[in-house]
Amino acid sequence: MSESGYEDPRLAALYDALNSWGPSDDHYLGLIREAGSVLDLGCGTGQLLKRAVAEGHRGPLVGVDVAAAMLEVARRGGEGVDWRQGDARTVDLGRRFELVVMTSHAFQEHLTDDDLRAVLGTVRRHLEPDGRVAFETRNPAAREWERWDGALSRVETPGGEVVEVEYGDVRFRPPDLVDLSTTCRFSDPARTFTIGGSLRFVDPGHLRGLLHEAGFRIDGWWGDWDRTPFSGSSPEVVVLARAA
Repeated sequence: MSESGYEDPRLAALYDALNSWGPSDDHYLGLIREAGSVLDLGCGTGQLLKRAVAEGHRGPLVGVDVAAAMLEVARRGGEGVDWRQGDARTVDLGRRFELVVMTSHAFQEHLTDDDLRAVLGTVRRHLEPDGRVAFETRNPAAREWERWDGALSRVETPGGEVVEVEYGDVRFRPPDLVDLSTTCRFSDPARTFTIGGSLRFVDPGHLRGLLHEAGFRIDGWWGDWDRTPFSGSSPEVVVLARAA
């Protein structure tokens, strides 16, 4: 999903219902428990940092997202976290953290090498010496997008309304971009809307090169949330890297 999609308050309001807690969240929460200070870059609605606070993490915890609508949701019940609006490529908070996380495939929303270099530069700028970054990106060899066109789900809004969500217009653009649309159908047809977006499925070997270029060494390189070693058929590239 492109960053611009979640700038729409209607889609931001549905985000948590569309993305219920799962193994990826457990993975990141475990890393957050081990860190004294955490930056969630592309924090979305903030459910990860909210859970950390609920468990007793004393912070500092900072959540940054480009979409004001997502941050509006995050701030509801989000005491104990410093929520900031900013672009992952350019934001500068003027402080450093033990851990930076980038979850929910937010890494894939950056569509060029220049974008990724800028994001990794932001991460490096905000890490303590020997600090760590954790993120994931889908393995392009698994070609997950081929299962998305026409995929349908139904979610319930906080107000109890059932919304039908369908993904469509999925198109692969060589060498590594996928375009798609998300249509949300409410009970009132006048409220139905469609938002387009794009994702990048970066080659794992190229990703390693970008990390090395940005001054990171790899601590973990897994194929799924159970820390299975990465292989060509893995669904994910789950990365844990350290500032070298």
